Amino acid sequence: MDSSATLVNPAPPTPYFLSNTDLKNAVIYAHPTVPLYKITSNSKQIQISDGCTPGHIIAVLHRRDLLPNTVSFPERNVGAQVSIQKWLRKTKLPGGSIAFIMETSHGSHVWKSVSRHCQKVYADYDPENSLACFYLHETLSHGMPAFILESGAEPLRDDLVVAYLIQRHRVMMEDKALNLFLGLSS
Repeated sequence: MDSSATLVNPAPPTPYFLSNTDLKNAVIYAHPTVPLYKITSNSKQIQISDGCTPGHIIAVLHRRDLLPNTVSFPERNVGAQVSIQKWLRKTKLPGGSIAFIMETSHGSHVWKSVSRHCQKVYADYDPENSLACFYLHETLSHGMPAFILESGAEPLRDDLVVAYLIQRHRVMMEDKALNLFLGLSS
Protein backbone atom coordinates (compact mmCIF):
# COMPACT_ATOMS: atom_id res chain seq x y z
CA MET A 1 0.00 0.00 0.00
CA ASP A 2 1.44 3.36 -1.03
CA SER A 3 1.15 6.24 1.35
CA SER A 4 1.75 9.82 0.54
CA ALA A 5 1.96 12.78 2.83
CA THR A 6 0.67 16.16 1.86
CA LEU A 7 2.56 18.96 3.49
CA VAL A 8 0.61 22.13 3.95
CA ASN A 9 2.32 25.37 4.83
CA PRO A 10 0.57 26.97 7.79
CA ALA A 11 -0.85 30.43 7.33
CA PRO A 12 1.61 33.20 8.22
CA PRO A 13 1.35 34.83 11.65
CA THR A 14 -1.16 37.67 11.95
CA PRO A 15 -0.15 40.99 13.54
CA TYR A 16 -2.78 42.81 15.60
CA PHE A 17 -2.70 46.52 16.35
CA LEU A 18 -4.19 48.91 18.92
CA SER A 19 -5.87 52.06 17.57
CA ASN A 20 -4.43 53.97 20.53
CA THR A 21 -2.66 53.16 23.76
CA ASP A 22 -5.37 54.66 25.96
CA LEU A 23 -7.75 51.79 26.60
CA LYS A 24 -10.73 54.00 27.40
CA ASN A 25 -11.87 53.72 23.79
CA ALA A 26 -9.50 51.54 21.79
CA VAL A 27 -9.91 49.17 18.89
CA ILE A 28 -7.89 46.04 18.13
CA TYR A 29 -7.61 45.26 14.45
CA ALA A 30 -5.59 43.21 11.97
CA HIS A 31 -6.61 45.46 9.08
CA PRO A 32 -7.50 49.13 9.73
CA THR A 33 -10.89 48.83 8.07
CA VAL A 34 -11.98 45.81 10.14
CA PRO A 35 -12.29 46.40 13.91
CA LEU A 36 -12.04 42.99 15.62
CA TYR A 37 -12.44 44.14 19.22
CA LYS A 38 -13.68 47.34 20.81
CA ILE A 39 -12.39 48.16 24.27
CA THR A 40 -14.20 50.56 26.54
CA SER A 41 -13.42 51.24 30.16
CA ASN A 42 -14.34 53.26 33.19
CA SER A 43 -13.09 53.20 36.76
CA LYS A 44 -14.90 49.92 37.55
CA GLN A 45 -14.50 47.76 34.46
CA ILE A 46 -12.99 47.16 31.05
CA GLN A 47 -15.38 45.74 28.46
CA ILE A 48 -14.11 43.86 25.41
CA SER A 49 -16.70 43.64 22.66
CA ASP A 50 -16.77 42.05 19.23
CA GLY A 51 -15.90 44.81 16.79
CA CYS A 52 -17.91 43.23 13.98
CA THR A 53 -21.08 42.41 15.93
CA PRO A 54 -22.59 45.38 17.82
CA GLY A 55 -23.67 44.48 21.36
CA HIS A 56 -21.74 41.19 21.48
CA ILE A 57 -19.61 41.31 24.64
CA ILE A 58 -16.60 38.95 24.71
CA ALA A 59 -15.43 39.63 28.27
CA VAL A 60 -15.60 42.10 31.14
CA LEU A 61 -12.68 42.80 33.48
CA HIS A 62 -14.08 43.91 36.83
CA ARG A 63 -11.88 46.18 38.97
CA ARG A 64 -12.62 45.87 42.66
CA ASP A 65 -11.21 47.90 45.51
CA LEU A 66 -10.85 45.39 48.32
CA LEU A 67 -11.34 42.01 46.69
CA PRO A 68 -9.30 40.55 43.80
CA ASN A 69 -10.13 41.75 40.29
CA THR A 70 -12.25 39.35 38.25
CA VAL A 71 -12.98 38.47 34.65
CA SER A 72 -16.26 37.24 33.22
CA PHE A 73 -17.10 35.84 29.81
CA PRO A 74 -20.86 36.39 29.30
CA GLU A 75 -21.21 33.41 26.95
CA ARG A 76 -19.30 30.98 29.20
CA ASN A 77 -20.12 29.59 32.62
CA VAL A 78 -23.35 31.62 32.68
CA GLY A 79 -21.20 34.77 32.83
CA ALA A 80 -19.83 33.88 36.28
CA GLN A 81 -16.97 36.06 37.50
CA VAL A 82 -13.63 34.31 38.01
CA SER A 83 -10.72 35.75 39.93
CA ILE A 84 -8.04 36.94 37.50
CA GLN A 85 -5.48 35.37 39.85
CA LYS A 86 -7.15 32.00 39.25
CA TRP A 87 -7.77 32.33 35.49
CA LEU A 88 -4.28 33.75 34.78
CA ARG A 89 -2.34 32.13 37.62
CA LYS A 90 1.17 33.28 38.50
CA THR A 91 3.70 30.46 38.89
CA LYS A 92 7.42 29.87 39.16
CA LEU A 93 9.04 27.79 36.42
CA PRO A 94 11.73 25.16 37.17
CA GLY A 95 14.50 27.61 36.19
CA GLY A 96 13.17 30.14 38.71
CA SER A 97 11.55 32.56 36.27
CA ILE A 98 7.97 33.75 36.72
CA ALA A 99 5.24 32.74 34.26
CA PHE A 100 1.46 32.89 34.11
CA ILE A 101 -0.78 29.89 33.40
CA MET A 102 -3.97 30.71 31.49
CA GLU A 103 -6.75 28.13 31.69
CA THR A 104 -8.93 27.94 28.57
CA SER A 105 -11.39 25.53 26.98
CA HIS A 106 -8.43 24.58 24.71
CA GLY A 107 -6.22 23.61 27.65
CA SER A 108 -3.56 25.39 29.67
CA HIS A 109 -1.26 27.96 28.10
CA VAL A 110 1.87 29.47 29.58
CA TRP A 111 2.81 33.16 29.33
CA LYS A 112 6.61 33.48 29.59
CA SER A 113 8.59 36.71 29.71
CA VAL A 114 11.10 37.17 26.92
CA SER A 115 12.04 40.65 28.13
CA ARG A 116 10.55 43.30 30.39
CA HIS A 117 7.94 44.29 27.79
CA CYS A 118 7.59 41.14 25.71
CA GLN A 119 5.87 37.86 26.58
CA LYS A 120 5.30 34.74 24.53
CA VAL A 121 2.53 32.19 24.96
CA TYR A 122 3.04 28.44 24.66
CA ALA A 123 0.65 25.51 24.85
CA ASP A 124 1.36 23.70 28.12
CA TYR A 125 2.13 20.53 26.16
CA ASP A 126 4.57 22.29 23.75
CA PRO A 127 6.97 24.62 25.60
CA GLU A 128 9.25 25.02 22.55
CA ASN A 129 6.90 26.53 19.93
CA SER A 130 5.26 29.82 20.80
CA LEU A 131 1.71 30.51 19.69
CA ALA A 132 1.81 34.25 20.23
CA CYS A 133 4.09 37.17 21.03
CA PHE A 134 2.80 40.17 23.02
CA TYR A 135 4.35 43.62 23.35
CA LEU A 136 3.44 45.23 26.67
CA HIS A 137 4.81 48.75 26.25
CA GLU A 138 2.68 51.63 27.48
CA THR A 139 3.11 53.25 24.07
CA LEU A 140 3.72 51.43 20.82
CA SER A 141 5.60 53.11 18.03
CA HIS A 142 3.61 53.72 14.85
CA GLY A 143 3.37 50.52 12.85
CA MET A 144 4.42 48.24 15.74
CA PRO A 145 1.86 45.52 16.43
CA ALA A 146 0.49 45.04 19.92
CA PHE A 147 0.74 41.29 19.42
CA ILE A 148 1.28 38.61 16.81
CA LEU A 149 -0.63 35.31 16.67
CA GLU A 150 0.46 32.18 14.89
CA SER A 151 -2.36 30.58 12.87
CA GLY A 152 -2.70 27.81 15.49
CA ALA A 153 -3.57 30.41 18.14
CA GLU A 154 -6.64 31.79 16.35
CA PRO A 155 -9.10 29.57 18.29
CA LEU A 156 -7.68 31.15 21.48
CA ARG A 157 -7.81 34.72 20.21
CA ASP A 158 -10.59 35.95 22.55
CA ASP A 159 -8.82 34.53 25.62
CA LEU A 160 -5.46 35.86 24.44
CA VAL A 161 -6.83 39.38 23.89
CA VAL A 162 -8.31 39.45 27.41
CA ALA A 163 -5.10 38.09 28.95
CA TYR A 164 -3.05 40.58 26.89
CA LEU A 165 -5.01 43.48 28.37
CA ILE A 166 -4.51 42.09 31.89
CA GLN A 167 -0.78 41.50 31.38
CA ARG A 168 -0.26 44.88 29.72
CA HIS A 169 -2.00 46.64 32.62
CA ARG A 170 0.07 44.65 35.15
CA VAL A 171 3.36 45.56 33.46
CA MET A 172 2.35 49.22 33.11
CA MET A 173 1.51 49.39 36.84
CA GLU A 174 4.87 47.78 37.69
CA ASP A 175 6.62 50.34 35.44
CA LYS A 176 4.82 53.23 37.18
CA ALA A 177 5.77 51.87 40.61
CA LEU A 178 9.39 51.46 39.51
CA ASN A 179 9.49 54.97 38.04
CA LEU A 180 7.98 56.37 41.25
CA PHE A 181 10.55 54.49 43.35
CA LEU A 182 13.45 55.62 41.14
CA GLY A 183 12.15 59.19 41.21
CA LEU A 184 11.96 59.15 45.00
CA SER A 185 15.36 57.51 45.50
CA SER A 186 17.31 59.97 43.35
